[in-house]
Amino acid sequence: MNMTEQGSSRHLTPLLYIIGLLAIFVSDYAQYVIPNLGTFTGMVLVYGVPIVVVSFIWGREILQRAFKNILESVKYGLSMYGIFTGIGLMSSVAMLYILLAVDPSSLNLLHKPNPVLNIPEEFALIMVVLSILIVGPAEEYLFRGHIYGGLLKLVGTGHWLVLAFLSSILFAAAHLYYAIVYGVASSIQFIDLIAFGMAMATTFYLSGGNLLLPALLHGVYDATGFLGVAFQSNIGGILREIMLLIGLVTAIIVFNRRRKVDEKPIFQIDNDSAFR
Repeated sequence: MNMTEQGSSRHLTPLLYIIGLLAIFVSDYAQYVIPNLGTFTGMVLVYGVPIVVVSFIWGREILQRAFKNILESVKYGLSMYGIFTGIGLMSSVAMLYILLAVDPSSLNLLHKPNPVLNIPEEFALIMVVLSILIVGPAEEYLFRGHIYGGLLKLVGTGHWLVLAFLSSILFAAAHLYYAIVYGVASSIQFIDLIAFGMAMATTFYLSGGNLLLPALLHGVYDATGFLGVAFQSNIGGILREIMLLIGLVTAIIVFNRRRKVDEKPIFQIDNDSAFR
């Protein structure tokens, strides 16, 4: 057995978990202090470094579950995306009204361009591909695989929904650039990020640790934004609306079927052993 295999199979401890967590956030925040990072160098720093660290700590165990229960993952993935995206949308509207009442001038910050999408049209198509092949899988491996999966491993699954929320807050915190650009108005973006994180985390848990569907959903979600830049249209928004509609319809079907067959509620599935 080589060193990589030994590291991948080691027992996850709180110290190792924190080391992985620090690797993720230090690498992520480093991009804000290191000037003139190119796309390739930036991706190596933000994704490559923490992926190596997490893989050495317990990557094999994460990947052992990553491709299991595909059908369950599709069913729950689409359902949870629809449910939590809907909740996030309603919460964002509520926050918008709160900001309008408390500090109307803060909403002017929302007119600033999204720094991630402020790229040339020709490069946007490249980012569509990178989002699906690299960004989505990398972020799911790190945030759901290590951060959320590690919490389930160390704390247990008795409070898995609370842990999902905690991991989603950490996921939102990794997107520091929203706070830098939009100030207090970034609360709207962070609500959306937490809602998306909850959708991916609940999918991860309910499918017993599957990462394939969350990675695909995440990649496609990010790609829709770049499609809008590439074609200078609202195609990205339309595609996200279609994704939301598909998710909500799937959720209705799933809940209705479970009610008819008198199964346990969707959030009471017993798959604790998957995270032991």
